Amino acid sequence: MAWALIALAAVLGYITFLVEQRAEARGEVPLLPPSLLRLPSMYRGLLMVLIFSMGFGEFMFVFALTVQDGLHNDALHGGLAIVPMAVLFLAGSLYAPKLIGRYGRAALGGGAVIQLAGLAWLVAIIVSGWPHVSLLSMVLPLGLVGAGQSMLFAGLFRSVLADVPMHLGGIGSGALITLQQSGLALGVATLGTLYLSLAPPGYPHAFATVEYIQMGTVALLAVGAAALPKFTAARVATPVIDA
Repeated sequence: MAWALIALAAVLGYITFLVEQRAEARGEVPLLPPSLLRLPSMYRGLLMVLIFSMGFGEFMFVFALTVQDGLHNDALHGGLAIVPMAVLFLAGSLYAPKLIGRYGRAALGGGAVIQLAGLAWLVAIIVSGWPHVSLLSMVLPLGLVGAGQSMLFAGLFRSVLADVPMHLGGIGSGALITLQQSGLALGVATLGTLYLSLAPPGYPHAFATVEYIQMGTVALLAVGAAALPKFTAARVATPVIDA
């Protein structure tokens, strides 16, 4: 039944595309104009936003379970453990516009490398120190993860909206947010499910397996940043949507 529903969704998606295409050809403004998705900045950026969001959603889910169920911390300490990542994400977001304005797409690649280093460090700490892993020992790697994510987040949102015509700005923003939220849920549903299938026998192995996959996607984002449109002064000034 599940596979049948997936197949049905694909068919309905294609039918929706045809309906939207014909509506745009008649001079109407469809819910999601196909011409908008043909913009290089749009389809490349949206794909990268989907990959980024899947990793973000998966990480928040898996890390919380590892800290609480695996290391037997309560929900309060589990929430406090993620604070370094949140703080560095906030700080990085404040400086991201300046760094992107100066280094362009290279800033996104640098952010991906920083996140990759933080994830690798975090996995090493959990695997080598289990089950006696201190939450304090994870502060620095989590900070690196948050700092790297902030650069990718800011840069990808600017890239997606860079070439969207002004009269389609609302539609482009809606498509971006919809895909972002879908990616968060998809990351939990896929990699989160993989983690749950591996976690009962060994939490560190399950965490490492899932994060290795995420590290692979982060590496793809680092490479894919070069395929995004160049950040001109006008593009850097493009407002970022509040997620």
